[in-house]
Amino acid sequence: MKTESNFLPVIAAIVTVILWAFAFPASKVALEWFSVEQVVLFRYLVACLFYGVLFLCGKFPLPKLRDVPLLLLLGLLGITVYQLFFVFGMGKVAGGAAAMIITTNPVCTSLLARFFLGEKLSRLTWTGITIGLMGIAVISLIKGTDGEPFGYLALLIAVMSISIYFVFQKPFFNRYSPLGMTSYTCVLGTLPLLIFLPETLQAIAVAPLKPIIWIIVMGIFSSGIGFLLWLYALSKMPAGIVTSFLFLQPVFVALMSWIWLTEIPETKTFIGAAIVFAGLGLVLKEQISGANKPA
Repeated sequence: MKTESNFLPVIAAIVTVILWAFAFPASKVALEWFSVEQVVLFRYLVACLFYGVLFLCGKFPLPKLRDVPLLLLLGLLGITVYQLFFVFGMGKVAGGAAAMIITTNPVCTSLLARFFLGEKLSRLTWTGITIGLMGIAVISLIKGTDGEPFGYLALLIAVMSISIYFVFQKPFFNRYSPLGMTSYTCVLGTLPLLIFLPETLQAIAVAPLKPIIWIIVMGIFSSGIGFLLWLYALSKMPAGIVTSFLFLQPVFVALMSWIWLTEIPETKTFIGAAIVFAGLGLVLKEQISGANKPA
């Protein structure tokens, strides 16, 4: 791969991580008036409307009927299962331990891509991923990391489901655009969440404008544009390299929470962030130079 062809996917992955990190402080504001289930459904309904407008503008076609069952399965794993198990696990496991489990996603995705897609990563890239994981460990080392066994199990299921979602979308890029794939899986994955629709509508009716605006912004940017950019990057680079950018998410979350919620990061966050950037630098070195090619 040439340097020029790698630059845009790298930028897309970084922007996606920033948009997803934005959802954390935004959700904190929204959760003052909405439950977790209501925030998730409201957010993804907005994303579905966003994709619906693009569909009506002729930006992508309907999926082929034979692909709908697999697309539904991917949507269930990437949206429904991931969101519900992640929320349940976060309620049972302390934040530091939960963050450590969730950020194993790049490793899990890399292994799945290696065995099922034949994507090979160099030693330098694996070294970068390992260093990034060490940086997350530093950030996550806080007191009270104990939790309930079912909470740990739920988070592991969440990691596996989103990893499968990332990896098994790649074969579909031969016949569908990133926009199409994002739209199909988002809509199909949102359908089971409609069981929360009545209570969500009631909450919207009595909530002030501020949290509603925050959720709408999350739906358009974090979910709508974010997933679109992510799948674009995923269609251009190996899945293991793309997901390595997720190591940046806790760093951006801490920075945004500092700016908007005045939550001052601890010293360990700065140390962990430096380690994360060092590890990601190794991944970027190969990706930008074009030395790391998909198998």
